Amino acid sequence: MDGRIVFIGDSITELWGFHRAATFAAYDLIPRGGSGQTARWITMRFRRDLEETGARGVHLLCGVNDIGRNEGVFVPAEEIARTLAGMLDEARALGVKAWVGSIMPAARIPWNPAVKDAPAMIAAVNTWLRDHAHEHGATFIDYHAVLATESGALRAKYGTDGLHLSPAGYAAIEPLMLSALGRVPPGSRPAVPRTRLAGRRFIALAAAAAVVLAVIAGWVLGTR
Repeated sequence: MDGRIVFIGDSITELWGFHRAATFAAYDLIPRGGSGQTARWITMRFRRDLEETGARGVHLLCGVNDIGRNEGVFVPAEEIARTLAGMLDEARALGVKAWVGSIMPAARIPWNPAVKDAPAMIAAVNTWLRDHAHEHGATFIDYHAVLATESGALRAKYGTDGLHLSPAGYAAIEPLMLSALGRVPPGSRPAVPRTRLAGRRFIALAAAAAVVLAVIAGWVLGTR
């Protein structure tokens, strides 16, 4: 898809835009994350975020804060799914193409140990999204499958606290994300940002120069 795509979500989206700012800039993606926000809270700014950014696509990723009871009450998986579906329906009504990401894996909610069934709740919402997102005009992206252990926990190398992703975690799911959004062909690797390419070229040139200088030095010493 051509044109801007806005990423609307909670702290997972907010940190994605921070840790992988080069990717967002390179592929015309706009992060609109709000730390601690539940899906219900995000519905209150969803339309405004679409209109303010002028995006023709939206990537929605939220729901874990509902599971974490950030509003102080238990929210059933079915209600979380209905809230997400409502935002997808709104995007379709506005003529905005939508993608919805799976809730990221977590064995527990770091800030709320009272939640004992986080993996089961996450699995229930993700299963609903996988089976029904298309009915609401959206494409489902399964990040959970890339990041999760067999028990539904976040792999240690991809996280910081068992729920939030590390830069390595975001890097692991970006090929899937960019392919789903049509930014790169399926199965291909994302382009390396120009700054990184320049750095690699500099290192290669420096190494080559060092070899040449060593050869010259050896020749000079040998002629003495």
